[in-house]
Amino acid sequence: MPINKSAHYRFEIIDECLRNTMRKWSKAELLKFINRRLELHFGEGVSISLSQLRYDLESMKTEFDAPIELYKDGRNVYYRYEDQEFSIRTIPLREEDILKLNDAVKLLQQIRGFTIADEMADIVNRLENRYKLVNTKERSVISFESSPSMQGVENLEDIYHAIIQNKVLKIDYKAFHASEARTWHIHPYLLKEYTHRWYLLGFAEEKNCMGVFALDRMKSIKVCRNPYKANTDINSNDYFSDVMGVTVLPNQSAEEIILEFSPKLSPYILTKPVHHSQRILSRSEKGELTVSLSLVINPELLNTILSYRYDVKVLQPQHLINEIKATASQLMALYSA
Repeated sequence: MPINKSAHYRFEIIDECLRNTMRKWSKAELLKFINRRLELHFGEGVSISLSQLRYDLESMKTEFDAPIELYKDGRNVYYRYEDQEFSIRTIPLREEDILKLNDAVKLLQQIRGFTIADEMADIVNRLENRYKLVNTKERSVISFESSPSMQGVENLEDIYHAIIQNKVLKIDYKAFHASEARTWHIHPYLLKEYTHRWYLLGFAEEKNCMGVFALDRMKSIKVCRNPYKANTDINSNDYFSDVMGVTVLPNQSAEEIILEFSPKLSPYILTKPVHHSQRILSRSEKGELTVSLSLVINPELLNTILSYRYDVKVLQPQHLINEIKATASQLMALYSA
């Protein structure tokens, strides 16, 4: 389980105490010392209980293999490190830890536009040299689909850091059908990749609402000094949950969409659902599969349905059926001319 910052700070205080062999550390003395440090660091009124101290000591044993032991001196019981040279600050990395870091770096390096992956690779290389480990430089065993001509990735890392550092971005943005670029002041919240394109979700000052901006349409980006608006209105991770892709249409809510797939396509839809909201309604003896989706109808959903060609039939809602029919008629007209 990941350790939060406040817990790690307490562990460092306990570590400092137990390394100080000039004092005897009973539970009461440890608790008193820790709470004094917490008040100095976080302010008056910040403290922990005796039960939290016990939990922290057990957590240090679990997370850091800390050799904490109890010993008696007369009638009193005290804490100390069995190994007086031990400290959580000097725990060496294990070989398997470095190998896992190396694997993570190789995955990150496949995301074009992130130099942070190369920086991490350099750190891992230094760790390997320090611990005298052999870098095997083995071949890649995981490969992501990528587009070598993907535009906008040169802005990816700058936007990433702006999100982390709560900075407002001044972006010159030219939409596909616009005659010229427009300047937006964006409070960035989330980067999202969809079909080889990167998008930024953020609050647009000029529209006073959330917006989604394609990185490949950004002509220039700069960090500006406008006060940053924290994202308190929406959950960024859920913003796209009711849509396919990135087009979130205003004033529209999710609808129940019922699709019937052919026996040929049904096994693929069972193993790779169209959307996370997919529910299986029925499966016929011939193999047709009927599923329900809860989605906002947007262009990406239409494109997905059309990509299945004659192996899918829309059963509901009627206005989506009409839209698919109109598209099919336009296709027929295109090829009958």
